[in-house]
Order: sequence, then structure tokens, then C-alpha cells
Amino acid sequence: MGVIKSQSIYSTVYSYIGVVLGFVTSALLMPKMMPTEQIGFIKLIVAVTGVFSSIFSFGIGQLLFRSFPIYEDDLHKRRRLLYLALKIAFIGSITALPIFYFSANELLNFDQPTLGVAKNMQLLILIFFTIVARLLYASLFGYIRMMNNVVIDAFIQNIFHKGGILVLLLLFYVDIIDFQIYIVIYLILYLLFPVMIAGHYAMKQGAMSYTQFIPRKLRNESKFTAAENKEFFRLLLFGMLTTIGGSLYLYLDTLMVNYYLGESEVGIYGTMFLFGVIVIIPARSLKSISVSVLSRAFKEDDHQKISEIYHKSSITLLIIGGYIFMGVWSNMYSIFGYLPEEFQLGYYVVLFIGLGQLFDMATGVNNELIAASPKYRLNTWFILLSILVGVVINVLLIPRFGIDGAGLATLLSIVFVNVLRLAAVYLIYKIQPFTLQTVKIIFIIAAITVLMHFLPNFENYILNLLYKGTMITVIYIPLVYYLSLSQDFNDLVQGVFRKVLGKKD
Repeated sequence: MGVIKSQSIYSTVYSYIGVVLGFVTSALLMPKMMPTEQIGFIKLIVAVTGVFSSIFSFGIGQLLFRSFPIYEDDLHKRRRLLYLALKIAFIGSITALPIFYFSANELLNFDQPTLGVAKNMQLLILIFFTIVARLLYASLFGYIRMMNNVVIDAFIQNIFHKGGILVLLLLFYVDIIDFQIYIVIYLILYLLFPVMIAGHYAMKQGAMSYTQFIPRKLRNESKFTAAENKEFFRLLLFGMLTTIGGSLYLYLDTLMVNYYLGESEVGIYGTMFLFGVIVIIPARSLKSISVSVLSRAFKEDDHQKISEIYHKSSITLLIIGGYIFMGVWSNMYSIFGYLPEEFQLGYYVVLFIGLGQLFDMATGVNNELIAASPKYRLNTWFILLSILVGVVINVLLIPRFGIDGAGLATLLSIVFVNVLRLAAVYLIYKIQPFTLQTVKIIFIIAAITVLMHFLPNFENYILNLLYKGTMITVIYIPLVYYLSLSQDFNDLVQGVFRKVLGKKD
């Protein structure tokens, strides 16, 4: 238990550092240091390599997640499991190659110029090897995390990668490197992912770990039976649907904005998206923790506990999300006072994405509840269905409303998938997360948001940010606290006051 707790603490710290580094780099610095088309090209590379590496991983993460516990005490079969994961990554890379090659022009605009970068065959090869690196990394980390080792991923993703991007951006800004070199080194960072995690594993397991997975060494060890291989195939098939759904759900809007509008609009949309998605960041820790608690409750058939978690998560996340949403939306004057003028095109993107994240938080841990239940497969079908709906909505809205249409389509997709989850949980378990307190909080959030809209803005955007942020805090926090809308929130406020005043429990 001590190892798990230690891993959780370090991972959480690294994750929050990564959030700060990512937001500062992508939302605050990059718009001031790069033209929108260069920002858009970077986001396209991330989206395309992310989609390809997810699709052509063939669901290996699901296989490892479901199979590793079965073979945890069988060293030989564990070795074979990792060898199988790496073999699938290799097969996925070979399969992805022709599809990537023939779709690169369409997906990455290789037939169109981008300021400061030569879109040549060398760059295309480097991007493909980035896909290979992400495939290998997915296989390696999928195995290593099942050994209760998640800190290395948190470090690589949040400290090494995001810190590296920040350093790169600063080097670009002071003209030490140009955009072509920036892109090359940016991709090399991804190439180092599997090298770093493999090195970490080797150090943990000893020198022999380098040769454990050579086929000839495995030949005489325990082989998987026909029944086991059949179960692997089933897990891979379902896992592939899950990863395809997850990656497209994450990157669909970016790819469609590029298809209809272009790289510059991708840069604006992607940047303003960050200001909307910040609303849900505090929910990630709670949602992550809830999975293990809900899994235990389902195992013990404790429906009262499940219902309690569902209700409490909804009200607490809505309160926290509402506070951040008001802080962001009420300070759009300050945000646009800081950002270059062309980013004002994404004004309503922030509103739509923020509302989508707020709705997701208001529905509580419905996604995690289904994931922890025997009906976990429903989440995959809901995501796939929402993607189909999202494609249709994007096709209808982006040509007419531009990036605002993409933001609205994302909002509608989030609402759609969460309504499906709400309905499924209610129909299966006869519980829903909303109470009268939910209505009260929504009314308070709406009223304060309207009030902030009519308050005059200070010309100085920093002073205006402090002014409106303070107004929201001194009205919202005491109001929610004294109305006792959430005991968890009240306990949090009391805990903060005790620490500030130096009082002990």
C-alpha cells in the first residue's frame, strides 16, 4: 500500500506541474511567439500521430489491463505478454505505413506551404517514426503500469515532454533555432519516450531484462493456449474499438477544423480550446480516484455507496467547475487584452468548450461508474456513437459557423454522450446524480455570470482580471458555503481556513 500511495503522490505532483507547464506554454506564450498557422501545424502533428498510434495499437492497452493480473505470478507468461505487446506494436507500425503515406497530404497539408517549415520527405519520415515511437511507448507503458509503476509515465509526459517544449519555445523566440529545427526537435522528444521508459524498466529489472523478450529465449517457456489466444483476440478487438473511439473523440474537432478551414484556424481553435478545457482539470484527480472506490463497491455489491459517490461527485464537481467557468468566461476581456487580436475569432469557442466541461462535471462520475461496473463495455459504444453524431454535427456547423461551429459541435457531443451515460446508469441501477441543490448551484452560477457581464471592465487587463476574480470569489464561495450545498465543499473550505489561521483539527 505504501508503494501505491507513493506512486500516486508523485504522479499527482508531476501531473499538476505538467498542467501548469502545458497551459503556460500553449495558451500564454505560444500565441505571443508564433503565428497561428505554425501553432496549427504543431497541433495537427499531435492529432495525427495521436490518432494513428491509438488506432494501430490494436487495443493492446486493454489486453494488458485485463490479462496481466491473471499472469502476475507466472514470470514466463508475463514475459510472453510483453513480447506480444511489442510484436503488436511492430505489426501496427507496418500496417500504418501505407495508410499514413497516402493520407499525409490530406491530414497534414503536405501539399500546402506552412510558414518556416519545409514539408519534405525527411519530415514525413520523422513524423511516421513518431507514430512508431508512440506505439512502442503505449505497449511498454501498458505493461509497466500493471506493475504499479506509473510515476515514470507522469515524469516523461509532464516534466520531460512539456518542460522540453517550453525550452524549445524559448529557444525559438530568441532566434537560436528556427521553426524547422523546432519541429524536428519537437518530434525527437517523442522518439525518446520509448527509449526512456525501456531504460527505466531495464534499470528496475536488471541487465537481463534487455534479453528477456528475444524470441529464441521464449521458445522453451510457457506458451499461451488456444483458449488464451482466443481471449486475447477478443480483448484486442474490443480494445481497438475503445482506443479508436477515445482518440477520435479527442482529436476529431482538430482534424475537421483543418479539413474545412486550415492550419491558422486550427491554431486559434486549439489555443482557445485550452481556456475552455481548464474548467475540468480539478475533476481529473477525483474521477481517477473514484474508479478504484467504485470498483470495490461493485465487488461488494454496495449500491448505497455507489449512489452516495454518484451524488456527491456531481454536486462537488459542479461547484468547483462553476467557479472556474465563471472565472474564465467573466474575464474574456482580460484574456483578449493579453492575446493577439486574431484570437478573438475564438471567443465563443471558450464558452462552448467551458459549458461542455461544466456539463460533464455536473453529471458526476457517470463515466467512471460505468467503467467500474460489469457493464463497462457500454462506454465504448457510447463514445463511438457520439463520434458519429459529432462528425455529422461538425459537417453541418463548421462550414457555416467556422471554429465557433466546431466548439458548438464539441459541446453537443459532450452533452450527447453524458446523457447516454445518465440514462444507462438510471435504467440499470435506478440512480441519478441530481438534486434540488444542483438547481440552486446552477442558478447561482448563472446569476453571478450575468452580474459580471454587466460590471464595467478596467482598461488594464491585469487589474481587470484581479478585480473580477476577487468579486466572483467573495460572492460565490461564501454563498455556496452558507447555503450548505455540499458538505464536502464545506469541509474543504473549513480545512483551508484552519491551515491559513494555523489551527489544528
